[in-house]
Amino acid sequence: MSLFLGPIHHWLYKKIGNQEDLTARLAREGEKRAWIEDGSSYVKTLAPLEEAVDTENIHAWLQEQIIDGEKRYGNLVKTLLGEKPERLATLKNLAFEFGRENSPGEISSLEEIYQYFEDFFVNGMPCDRINQVTDQDERRLAWTMKEDLHSKYWPQEEGQAYYLLRKAIMDGILDDSGYHVTMKDPFHYILEKED
Repeated sequence: MSLFLGPIHHWLYKKIGNQEDLTARLAREGEKRAWIEDGSSYVKTLAPLEEAVDTENIHAWLQEQIIDGEKRYGNLVKTLLGEKPERLATLKNLAFEFGRENSPGEISSLEEIYQYFEDFFVNGMPCDRINQVTDQDERRLAWTMKEDLHSKYWPQEEGQAYYLLRKAIMDGILDDSGYHVTMKDPFHYILEKED
């Protein structure tokens, strides 16, 4: 990868920042509910990319940021859930609200929504090309995730929680938009226009 910052690096760093914002929100809520005493070890404030990046190896540095963020997010969710899986409902509600607050506003097409998801969520490095559209017409767009790049950074039991929280964020983003998304399993999704 090049030794200068380009639009793709800023694009990826913004996606990492979105996940960091969610992690911070969940940590604050965990402290408020006394599910954790101190959430600071799970939270990271991102400096501007130009100040933080290792320009000698931008690609490796960004990959490290993804791995670090995934591990902290996963460990936070594991700690918040503890031995109380019923807490997942609260975390999903928080994720839904996070999605609503990050809605793009006016949405005019399935392609626009799909691209917004691609621009919002961390899915590894851009070269990984994890998501692939598999079917599309004027009312629906289906895609498949080729590989699970997330659960490997999460404690095993919480790997599924990652996708349930992501789905809740998608639902929040689409709230009152006239579109909805179905997750058949963590690898298969369908966006549909509502009647």
